[in-house]
Amino acid sequence: MATETTPRLMTKTEYAKHRGVSKPYITKLAKNGVLVLRGGKVDVRASDTVLDDKPVDEVDPPPAQASPAGPAPRPAAESLGQAGASFGQARTIEMVFRAKLRRLEFETKQGRLIEAKAVRKTIAEAVRSLRDGILGLPDRLATVLAAESDSKKIHVTLKTELSRELDALANAIGGI
Repeated sequence: MATETTPRLMTKTEYAKHRGVSKPYITKLAKNGVLVLRGGKVDVRASDTVLDDKPVDEVDPPPAQASPAGPAPRPAAESLGQAGASFGQARTIEMVFRAKLRRLEFETKQGRLIEAKAVRKTIAEAVRSLRDGILGLPDRLATVLAAESDSKKIHVTLKTELSRELDALANAIGGI
């Protein structure tokens, strides 16, 4: 969503307009720590990265703050003699990472996200139950169908029993 003319920092109202959402929604995200804030203003690229779930390396480092006196600080990579991110970049990456974690927690609490392990277990149990029900159909219906000569009644009986098994599956999965 960010363009080249988008400012680095915005008020919550400006950011809400930028995202096309309401200001109360942006305030709620900021309160829950989902947005990356700098001095009370929204860091546009970092917050867009969190909300759009972009890779962290697309985030710019925070703007350099003017130091009152002394030499300009050297990037962390130079001071350690290693290649890597500057302190500002590392801090921004950490802020984005923490904001993404808070976003996951926020969406989990709202019921938008659920644990994959629980879903897999529920589906496995439901499918196993369906399989057992379908494999049990011949034992349950053999005598009933053998005694029946009307093909319409046989059809209705089979359809009813299969529908019952499929409804049980739908009910088991519907609770996820």
